[in-house]
Amino acid sequence: MRVLAPLTSEDPPLVAGYRLTHRLGEGGMGKVYLSHTPGGRPIAIKVVRSELASDPDFRRRFQQEVRAAQRVQGLYTAPVIDSDTEGPRPWLATAYVAGPSLHAAIREHGPLPVPAAARTLAGIAEALQVIHGAGVIHRDLKPSNVLLASDGPRVIDFGIARATDATALTRSGVTAGTPAFMAPEQAMGQSLTPAVDIFALGQIAVFITAGMPPFGDGSSPAVLYRIVHEEPNLSGVPDELRALVARCLAKDPAERPSPAEVIEACRPLGPNVPPDEGGWLPPAVTAEIDNQAATVTAGATQPSPPPAAPPPAPGGFGPAPGSYPSHPTGPFPAYPATGQQPRRRGRTVVLVTASVFAVLIALGIVGRLLGFGDDADGGDQAGGDVSQAPTTSEDPAGEDGQDPQNQEPTTEPPADPEPVTHPGIQIPGGYIVHLYDDPPTPQDAELGAGYEGDFGLYYDSLFGDYRLQTGEEGNTLVLLETREEGTLDTCRSVSRYTDSIDREAAPPGSQICVTTATGDIGLVTVVDYAPDDSPSAYVTVDITVWRGAAQTG
Repeated sequence: MRVLAPLTSEDPPLVAGYRLTHRLGEGGMGKVYLSHTPGGRPIAIKVVRSELASDPDFRRRFQQEVRAAQRVQGLYTAPVIDSDTEGPRPWLATAYVAGPSLHAAIREHGPLPVPAAARTLAGIAEALQVIHGAGVIHRDLKPSNVLLASDGPRVIDFGIARATDATALTRSGVTAGTPAFMAPEQAMGQSLTPAVDIFALGQIAVFITAGMPPFGDGSSPAVLYRIVHEEPNLSGVPDELRALVARCLAKDPAERPSPAEVIEACRPLGPNVPPDEGGWLPPAVTAEIDNQAATVTAGATQPSPPPAAPPPAPGGFGPAPGSYPSHPTGPFPAYPATGQQPRRRGRTVVLVTASVFAVLIALGIVGRLLGFGDDADGGDQAGGDVSQAPTTSEDPAGEDGQDPQNQEPTTEPPADPEPVTHPGIQIPGGYIVHLYDDPPTPQDAELGAGYEGDFGLYYDSLFGDYRLQTGEEGNTLVLLETREEGTLDTCRSVSRYTDSIDREAAPPGSQICVTTATGDIGLVTVVDYAPDDSPSAYVTVDITVWRGAAQTG
């Protein structure tokens, strides 16, 4: 069940006039928030991650795909109703669907009966008709991208995944899409046609009727191998749907049915209940849909009349004219339709700014930066009398021969942060860790370890081996030589930067310096890799972290 999480200080209160009330989720592209139109209709607003927003290729493709997605207006889609692809943080708004995803519904309540499954597949196929008719290929159709509403399924994120995939493909070793729901041609990096979505529909059909993916679980490389070379397991699919599903999962795209054929095959199997009357799903799922609809209605506050708009803050952070009032808590500025948005990677800009400001105070230069310190001519040009401290010598210069007024206070440089060591972290293939986490916890990389995270393990299909990778823009790796000591000073001084290290070049005992764009420095010591006979690929590492060390000393 989707939970309406409260906003935190890291979340914006506004997005171009839309007041945000709750956080709906977070994915590879960005965060999703609940908002309402001025008339009170709920909408979902997805704000793109700053890392993607700063990528010119992503932004160009995102603009193209949003324009294409805006042409999609189907009964079984959640259409794009508003967007800003030009601003510093692109965003788009779609109709909000009150109901669980297919993934959550099956995991929580079990497989669907044949009538409900048939109506679900027919609804998805009808959505694909509209999506493909607009010249868009979904490319990432999976159970979590299908929501169950009272009157039928809704396909979301159509076309938008293509922009993310295209950006991910610019990084070596990253395969576009979600491995468990790829088509063979997609797994092999071949050109794609709308038939790739039909293969995904067949995989969804197995999942919602048998409760498991057709090509099994396991590491991504193993699943991709089975998708390309082996036949799907359809033993749990009901007899009424098995022939249709087998056609959808044909290796040859030309042998797969069209969306219209899927609809026609599912029509006689559906429930004898009009979609708009509800009741076509199992009672537990219907109850969850009703509960989510009631929660959104009760939990969403109606926007109050906007107060007098204050002047925009420097950099364009002020509320847009006519926007809703700002959220009462949290320092994070609202995202305007235009203006400069500060970049944030891993930690909030507020914390970084506060740290820098404290250092400036310690160095005694804040006054001059703010315009009320002394200048080259003694400070009189500001128009006021400058008070001077008395001296015990008639000579205005100090003992060192320098004018005391021109001396800056001496301050010891900030001490290096204490190291924190996290031993024995096992990072599976396709997973990443962030140094700012305490402890660094492996997370599934939706875009691949080559595009997100501070350190991860990914499979390079080109060379057929695993590589150690950093993915965030501005992060660096340095593989230390045997003569180099694994210390903070060493990691600060070495500059043989890379973002990818072959497994063969980093055997057990190797040490790798990781420097992140957020200012953390980590020393990764390779302990061991998974044995050759292991069903899973992983690397075991010890990680020592000096948080903020790249910003001190």
